[in-house]
Amino acid sequence: MDFGFDETQFAVDEAVRGVLSREPTPADAWGMLCDGGLHMLGFPEEFGGAGLGAVEVGIVARALGEVALTTPLLGAGIAGLVASRSPSANITDWCKGVLDGKVTAVSAGIAGGGELPTTTADPGAQGQTITGRFAAAPHAQQARWLLAPTASGPVLVDIDDQTTTATAIECSLGTEQADAPVDIQFELADARCTTLLSVNADAQELYADLYRAVFLSYASGLLSGALKLTAEHLRSRTQFGRPLSTFQAASQEIADVYVLATALESVSLFCNWTVDNGGCASTELDAALFLFAAEGRAAMQMCHHLHGGLGVDVTYPMHRYFSLAKDVVRHCGGERQNLRRLGTRCS
Repeated sequence: MDFGFDETQFAVDEAVRGVLSREPTPADAWGMLCDGGLHMLGFPEEFGGAGLGAVEVGIVARALGEVALTTPLLGAGIAGLVASRSPSANITDWCKGVLDGKVTAVSAGIAGGGELPTTTADPGAQGQTITGRFAAAPHAQQARWLLAPTASGPVLVDIDDQTTTATAIECSLGTEQADAPVDIQFELADARCTTLLSVNADAQELYADLYRAVFLSYASGLLSGALKLTAEHLRSRTQFGRPLSTFQAASQEIADVYVLATALESVSLFCNWTVDNGGCASTELDAALFLFAAEGRAAMQMCHHLHGGLGVDVTYPMHRYFSLAKDVVRHCGGERQNLRRLGTRCS
């Protein structure tokens, strides 16, 4: 296997970094990213998308993580990967709406854990309905649809006031800035839904893999961004007339963060490549997300420590990386949850 980027992947990387180099505010970023077509990367070409895969979506997610930016683009990336694997007849209106910049909320599962719900036939409408309280979806205040998992695979739900109750859940960043976006928890009561992905025994696990692969790319970017910020601080700040980077203790500590960041980047690329080539990356995703939940927090704390008092100043960006990393763990599971999943697969 070759993880080297091809021309298309280099072009995607250049496009997203070109937008981010303009340092957009969180409020402006979504519109700017949509103007560049980056919200449609994974959607089928016949509906105005780029028809690209998890590697390309992962490139964008990682770039967003490197600058600690949170937008609806993560959800759009997951949605596109699901849409590209779903029957065309089920996604026409959805794709048209996404092309116009409408937001898709993406949930990981049932709020509080537990068994995923099943859909129920709706004889009057000749369709399906779903009932359940789903885990909070990130950056979903203005969502038009909800992408949610069920026991037989993901479904797309039209959000309306009659069948959907939305509850705002404060994210970690909200403890530090009043205008931080909130996550949205959705409670559905006989909400009409459309089945996505091909109906098979692996649809539930494929959805989980697509969701976690995009978040792992973002997590990899967060750690890489925190590492770069810390390395620049150590290089530019001096103590006793010497750059901090020349002190043995500091250089060893930043080297440990580098090893973890490189490992997560490599596993993330492998998982995205595997998904695009029809393989199953569930075990590797379990292991990588366990590693991020267990060691990523310690690595972020070390970056704070190496910054000294500056690291905890809310006017300095380091706190954003730490807070957003906590949100990734909340959406993808902590140490015990991922380790339990990994152990179950290996038993």
